[in-house]
Amino acid sequence: MPSPWRMLLNPAYQSLKNSVYRLVYFLVSAIRPVRRNSVILATNRTQTLTDNLRFIYDRIDQGKYRVTTFFLSRPSMSRTSRLLAQIRFVAKMATTQYTIVDDFLPPVYAVHLRPGVRLVQVWHALGALKRVGYSRGGTNGGPVATSISHKNYTDVIVSATSIRKDFAEAFAVSVDKVHATGAPRSDLFFDPSAQESARAAILAACPLLENKRVILFAPTFRGERKRTAYFPSAYLDLDRMYAGLGDEDVLVIRMHPFVKDRVPIPPACRDKIVDLSDYPEFNHILLLCELLVTDYSSAIFDYSLLKRPVVFYAPDLDVYTRDRGFYYDFSEYAYGPVVRDLDSLLPLLGTTAVDEEHRARFCRTFLDACDGHATDRFLATILADSQGSPHAR
Repeated sequence: MPSPWRMLLNPAYQSLKNSVYRLVYFLVSAIRPVRRNSVILATNRTQTLTDNLRFIYDRIDQGKYRVTTFFLSRPSMSRTSRLLAQIRFVAKMATTQYTIVDDFLPPVYAVHLRPGVRLVQVWHALGALKRVGYSRGGTNGGPVATSISHKNYTDVIVSATSIRKDFAEAFAVSVDKVHATGAPRSDLFFDPSAQESARAAILAACPLLENKRVILFAPTFRGERKRTAYFPSAYLDLDRMYAGLGDEDVLVIRMHPFVKDRVPIPPACRDKIVDLSDYPEFNHILLLCELLVTDYSSAIFDYSLLKRPVVFYAPDLDVYTRDRGFYYDFSEYAYGPVVRDLDSLLPLLGTTAVDEEHRARFCRTFLDACDGHATDRFLATILADSQGSPHAR
């Protein structure tokens, strides 16, 4: 638990940083013009380009657009070096036409965007599952109404038309700024060639998965925020799960990126259980997965495009619903069986059944813009004004 001094000083320190970001942005804007066709791809989630940012980077015309990448939360960074990196990022942002981010990124909220630029959120999760941003107002971990977070996005992209209103609420922006382009990373599931390359990459990283039936355990985190994130170890008994695996089964554990503590795998289980929490491309693992076991993870959206079975292992569903909450009733998301304890989960590790009617309805609701052309649609929507006078909207 944070000390009282830390709880007192952190807001003051963040306010000071915001003032620095705002000043740097203002001064650079005053002396330097916006560089036409300049693009920033920025993240504080990973140390390499992954997911939506990777698909945008690979597809964008590098001959036409000047693309700069920023990774703002490297583990090796000290507090001072992280602050200096964020200041350099803000200075670059001041002269960049398109700044594209994929998560909560405090430096961008402090600045007053100059005319002629766009700040685009390509949120890292598909669909609309657990409440985020201002949809959590009034709850522990949610923002206060006076917060500056998220509110200055000029554009937000989502995976379906029906959830535009949910992300408008989450980020406190008008719904006309939310575009159902689909998630660029979802294009992977419609591209056989890209899938083969992805499978080769994950098998090279983990040969244990070769010619195996892969069961993926991918839960979300508990806790109010990144610094306090954890997964309840009492929900897992790897010895019992190992005993429940078939001869050709391998269990892959993939913890949420916020959860830093790894599940210790007993030595006797390591021929069938592996932790791939640090593998950078989650969807590569999904391609090999023949059964997903999860709780409230947005992995259910990407995975649904593969038309494969899923089991929802949700021991704390009532508490999670009360404390964090979902955009819709949990039954709308559960296109597979829901179990509340390990005794009920173990017999389902061999399941191959898919509720196709529910899965198809789920995809129509939450993924109607994910059709293999999401990256191209994103570029056409967001970069459409690059030929004329740039404008923020």
